[in-house]
Amino acid sequence: MLRKLLSLAMLMLASQAWAGANDVMVDKVWMRESVPEQKSVTVQMNLYVTKPARLLSVSSPLATSGEIQNVEKRHGKMETSTVDSMKLIPNSTLIFGNRGIYLVLNGLKQRLNVGDRVPVSLVIEMGGKKQTVDLEAEVKALELSYKHYNDPTVKDHR
Repeated sequence: MLRKLLSLAMLMLASQAWAGANDVMVDKVWMRESVPEQKSVTVQMNLYVTKPARLLSVSSPLATSGEIQNVEKRHGKMETSTVDSMKLIPNSTLIFGNRGIYLVLNGLKQRLNVGDRVPVSLVIEMGGKKQTVDLEAEVKALELSYKHYNDPTVKDHR
């Protein structure tokens, strides 16, 4: 019985030490289709980490560069700033494309069409080690509705 308990304890400790593959979870990765001459696109996603981490970068082979952006209201105006990295709080979900936090791919090399699957890579530093998380973002139809603003003064222009 004691041997079984010790084995179970060892397995539990080992699973915590080797949990690296499950320390970063990403879901609902998508972006809107692009229009002719569009040069950038935002990547929407939910990012969850189990340990303290930093998001260092975003990239895609379909764009020349990627950046992490923060949009804040300052002095009555919305201001966009690019940040070098973003702190990721353990055991919480960060929703990109919501509340002023965006992942942006700049310099699109081709038009994005509904149904396309776009490769996206995130570089995350966790425990002093960098890891690349490769994803696929689904391209969804461009909405031409303003109803999602939840403001009765904004009219739907469809």
